[in-house]
Amino acid sequence: MSNTAVEQQNFDAKDPFAGLALVTKPVPKPEPGHVVVRITLRPVNPTDLISIKSNRLRIPGSEGFGIVHEVGEGVTTVAKGQRVVPFVGRQRHTGEGSWQQYVSLKQELVWPVPDSISDEAAAQFVVNPWTVYGILTDLKVPKGEYVLQTAAGSALGRQLIQLAKHWGIKTINVVRRAEQKEELKALGADEVISTDNEDVATRVKEITGGKLAYGALDAVAGTLTKQVTASVRDGGQVFVYGALGGWDATVGVGDLFRGVRVAAWALPNSLPERFEEYIDKVSKLIEAKIIVPLVGETYDLADFQLAIKKSTEVARGGKVFLTG
Repeated sequence: MSNTAVEQQNFDAKDPFAGLALVTKPVPKPEPGHVVVRITLRPVNPTDLISIKSNRLRIPGSEGFGIVHEVGEGVTTVAKGQRVVPFVGRQRHTGEGSWQQYVSLKQELVWPVPDSISDEAAAQFVVNPWTVYGILTDLKVPKGEYVLQTAAGSALGRQLIQLAKHWGIKTINVVRRAEQKEELKALGADEVISTDNEDVATRVKEITGGKLAYGALDAVAGTLTKQVTASVRDGGQVFVYGALGGWDATVGVGDLFRGVRVAAWALPNSLPERFEEYIDKVSKLIEAKIIVPLVGETYDLADFQLAIKKSTEVARGGKVFLTG
């Protein structure tokens, strides 16, 4: 028995994905208090591609779903054969992500999946739903007020629309293509702005009657952040959680004088003190079908390069998965 994995063997900033290779490793043995999980399904997330481009992890992969393969001495929380989520993101210091077949974790980092949650939903249980729940909670948007988000057509953006609607928060959703408007409105979006033919700040002012958005989350950064901060009320909060537009973010000085606060938001900033809260709250939202993760195409682990290419396509549909 062997452990097939995608490993970053060398790094070239001009073509970071070229340094990835399919390798064979030994299957880990469980130490006392540890669980070996056979990962069968893992999504290709933007954060995975960023980690590859940044040469952060030897084996990429921020989340996944699997079956307990073996348990070490003293493990009481899960049993062999049980469906589980391995929280590989909590042990990033090891360089061992989910793009491999077997991984060993401490038992407290392995969560038993309820029968009411599908394999596909469990595989993407953490990165998007936890971010949506965490940012909306931290923004403290009152019921009936507007929250503004960029990259609204993404898997995460769609989940934010779902949760905001459930909580009675109105959404203004920024996309790049006008053809996404009707699709997002059918999902529950209140307003959709397309940057290909609309000015974000002008439209937000029109939509809100001059009040502007209560708060915002920005996955793009770059020059779009300036439009986002201009669209938020005096003293409002903007959380930047992605860098799709580059590693710089432009902010208007006038908006800073209005008291608009801009800060980075990432899951590690909210953990571990809220770890149990995220598990409890998000699992209930998924079980109740309030947050419904979108599933796209599936590729074998050996076809990781095709999966990466597909995950970067415009209008690709749901989340791309690696299986096997």
